Amino acid sequence: MPPRVTNETSTKIDTIVDEISSELIEIRRDLHQNPELGFNEIRTSAKICDYLDRLGVSYRSGIAKTGVAALINPEGAGRLVGVRGDIDALPITEESGLAFASQNKGVMHACGHDAHTAIALGVATVLNKLGADFTGRAMVVFQPAEEGLGGARAMLSDGVFETQTPDVMLGYHNWPLLPGGVIGWHPEVSFASSDPFDITVSGLSGHGAHPHLSIDPIVAASQLVAQIQSIVSREVAPLNSAVVTIGKIEGGTARNQIPDTVKLQGAIRTHSEDVRAATKDAIERIAQGVAIASRTKINVEFLQGVGVVKSQPEILETVVDCARNVLGEDKVVCLPQGSMGSEDFAEFSSRIPSAHLRIGSKAKDRDTMLHRSNFDLDEECIATAVRVIAHAAVALA
Repeated sequence: MPPRVTNETSTKIDTIVDEISSELIEIRRDLHQNPELGFNEIRTSAKICDYLDRLGVSYRSGIAKTGVAALINPEGAGRLVGVRGDIDALPITEESGLAFASQNKGVMHACGHDAHTAIALGVATVLNKLGADFTGRAMVVFQPAEEGLGGARAMLSDGVFETQTPDVMLGYHNWPLLPGGVIGWHPEVSFASSDPFDITVSGLSGHGAHPHLSIDPIVAASQLVAQIQSIVSREVAPLNSAVVTIGKIEGGTARNQIPDTVKLQGAIRTHSEDVRAATKDAIERIAQGVAIASRTKINVEFLQGVGVVKSQPEILETVVDCARNVLGEDKVVCLPQGSMGSEDFAEFSSRIPSAHLRIGSKAKDRDTMLHRSNFDLDEECIATAVRVIAHAAVALA
């Protein structure tokens, strides 16, 4: 165990986790049954505050509408360790068959943020109950609107770190590709950048029988989609990671009419800031070329995205050492690759030295994955994460 975590402290952490595990699972199930979308997590935020009140922990609420930041041992010495858990759900209709399935039609915790919230509350509880065994300081951040709505950026803009900024930051995400009780990590990239974009192709409408009197944006859009797909295969080095997806196309109202416009929506995902910038440039360059060739006007607009989630090696090493000591070598897995999914924890990790873990959560009774309507997780992941992150917080403080 890292020197700051004595055997006595480690035993106390395990004892506290054993005492609170059942309650954390109850909290997770309650949140799962009552999911709320980003920036509307009113009940969720109130439940977090009520728990912190009972714990006797000081906190600020209403950050970016529904965010909460709790301070543990604020007068302590050493580094301030930040721990972030996200709290929002997704606009998905649940089809899990769980006894505690969503009661909010069309809204579901299909990404496990209900468990993430329970984990963050568990870490706050452990560090608070350690008393004199935790001489450091901790800030536990309950972040709204992670699911593509910019919750992390909104909390930063609203001054979550206005009075004090963590010296290090710890993040985590449940991971259905690993069994419960297992921790995954990657030495370079945890999650990819994500940059959504909108493209409008403008032509000239007309009758389908007289295409020469029109400028066809559908043909131009088709060429653009095909050309964009060549970016990854021909402009990104084969050993680098990038994905360009066109997920939505809208254009036309009748089979015999050429429309004025076609609209496309897509996203770029990369593991490198250099590849990220180069891919954006390539899309704009290809759009200009297709516009000239097809006589259309093409406008490309990149929306606010998130960067790559990377761990700082020294901090990650400490966290992984804690995980190995807590769980055993065989339960701590170096993953062969980072995920192409995105995580706005990048807003924190790009500003503060950080480490990010994936918490094994593979459901035992179903074949599922993040963002599926039948999603569930192995609730063992909650206690596992609390134990590891609490140990890491003590070690890093």
